Amino acid sequence: MDNCPKFIADYPENTAEFFTAITYAATELYISMHVLDLENQTAFPIKTNQFIDKFMKCGTTLQESLTNIMVNLACPESVETIKNFTTLSTLPERLKNTNVASEIFHGKIHGWSKAIFVRIGEEKPLRRVLYLVENVNAQMTKLEQEKVLLEQNRKQQNMINALMNGFSSVIGVDFVTEKVEILRTSNRIESALSLIKEQPTFKALVEILINTSVLEEDRDSLREVTDESYIKEYLPVGNSLSKIFHNELGQYVEIKVVRTGEEATVFGFADKHNEITEINDKIYRDSLTQVMNRKYFDDKLSSRNSQAVVMADIDFFKDVNDNFGHQCGDAALTAVASILSSSVRNLDRIVRYGGDEFLISFKGISHEVLKIRLEQMRAKAEKIKLKDYPNVKLTMSFGGTFGDGTVSDKLSYADKALYVSKKKLNCVTLVPFEE
Repeated sequence: MDNCPKFIADYPENTAEFFTAITYAATELYISMHVLDLENQTAFPIKTNQFIDKFMKCGTTLQESLTNIMVNLACPESVETIKNFTTLSTLPERLKNTNVASEIFHGKIHGWSKAIFVRIGEEKPLRRVLYLVENVNAQMTKLEQEKVLLEQNRKQQNMINALMNGFSSVIGVDFVTEKVEILRTSNRIESALSLIKEQPTFKALVEILINTSVLEEDRDSLREVTDESYIKEYLPVGNSLSKIFHNELGQYVEIKVVRTGEEATVFGFADKHNEITEINDKIYRDSLTQVMNRKYFDDKLSSRNSQAVVMADIDFFKDVNDNFGHQCGDAALTAVASILSSSVRNLDRIVRYGGDEFLISFKGISHEVLKIRLEQMRAKAEKIKLKDYPNVKLTMSFGGTFGDGTVSDKLSYADKALYVSKKKLNCVTLVPFEE
């Protein structure tokens, strides 16, 4: 030691006590520490506790005791792994070309832990090993969090990629900064953006889109699914929701909302008109007259707002069926439905309510225009000529109500007005709607 630098100390006088203290200090890193003698099949505890001692004493052999400890220390998903790792008969082979073997497992008490075998000495065959169990919970928790974060990022990117592949417009939003990132744009989004000189906040962009590109009856529902508080309450991170709405032309559009993070959300917009129209035609269109059916009224139309609701039917329709047959009646219904359909706009709705009775819902129409429109329909019905039934003359009666409210609320008023018209026949009666 004479030639050693001055900071290298000599062995202390109480060397045994000194190294004992060092050994105990090292044990603070470990849950337990045993010296295992593979030849004598014994275990000398350097550090242990009541839990480990309890199961160590349960076994009749060293292997059985070691297995008891680890099986009771490990969570169910780690039991098989740790049993294989602590099989002493395979240990000489595993430590043949190395001095250390280790295995991470999930423990019931200490969370993530590591089991370690360390060769003692160079004896051959292998005789003594140091067996330690280390608590690495904090380290593994961090690794788990990183793994979860990576998986979330992967899922988020997959969702964004799916939107980019299937949606014509894709917008990313950071709710903290209200920053809007246009990932993909359509002419409709570009037109909305052109109305604002500076980069808009998300709320401003949504309002412009809603007010310029969404049918009035769908605006409130679209505001709801794009609202930050609604998204945070009902849409967990990593999940998505979709909603169908109508654009200003009455065409179907899908919005998909994907919550990609605590404060980040991506919105995709796609034209679904042809797809949804085809589905709805099968469900909601009357096969004979090609106008909407009663199910459409019940499911979709009854709760919507309108300015006017009209009920109309064919005068003496029962006589047409009785005198000329049901095929003639079908031809009459088809001809009448064609006249009604050609007399309304895209945003109005015609429903075959039942039998020869039709319901018409009007949006954004004045009382004067409504009266003229119904008189035109009535006059057209008088001129219907059925190709195979030249002797059949048709007329129609109309009863309607005018005023703001839902279609279902107006229905009884329109029914009463139609009842008045049926007393006179071939006429139009309108009554005010009182909410």
